Amino acid sequence: TSGWYATMGYALPAAIGAQAEFPDRQVWSISGDGGFAMVMQDILTQVKYHMPIINVVLTNESLGFIEAEQDDTQQPHSGVDLIDADYGKAAEALGAQGFEVHNLDELKAAFAKAKDRKGPVVIDVKISDLRPIPVEQLVLDKQTQDPAAVDAFVKKYHAESLIPFPQLLEDAEKPVTNA
Repeated sequence: TSGWYATMGYALPAAIGAQAEFPDRQVWSISGDGGFAMVMQDILTQVKYHMPIINVVLTNESLGFIEAEQDDTQQPHSGVDLIDADYGKAAEALGAQGFEVHNLDELKAAFAKAKDRKGPVVIDVKISDLRPIPVEQLVLDKQTQDPAAVDAFVKKYHAESLIPFPQLLEDAEKPVTNA
């Protein structure tokens, strides 16, 4: 197992807790296919309590973070390959609405249908098994990291649009004004 990514399978039950605490808010869960497969039975709870949670499953047929960790430590891949599954159909079998999407247009259409739904939705997004940015070594915050290293990382990975997490928190604390 991965010592760095021990939260696998957390998103779906966390979304249930968030929806229970904030019933008037739109709640999302975003999971990889491995994490979703671990806890997909929790869709039954979302159905039972009519929770309008939008569950997005990023299906790459791999335990991607663990595979990347094995790559980083020069280990052979072991136990990381998953078979393709239609999580949208699985969700329908559990009483939720399900979608399988393969491109941006299908994703936009699924989101449009999901937002008006009164119960849970599972959107199974088929993605490639690529690792474009090594997230375990994410270097973006010039306040806590070497500014030259941040600039080099941003340039190497074309990460100009990524915002450091502390900045996101700071922005979230600002009052919302209606213009």
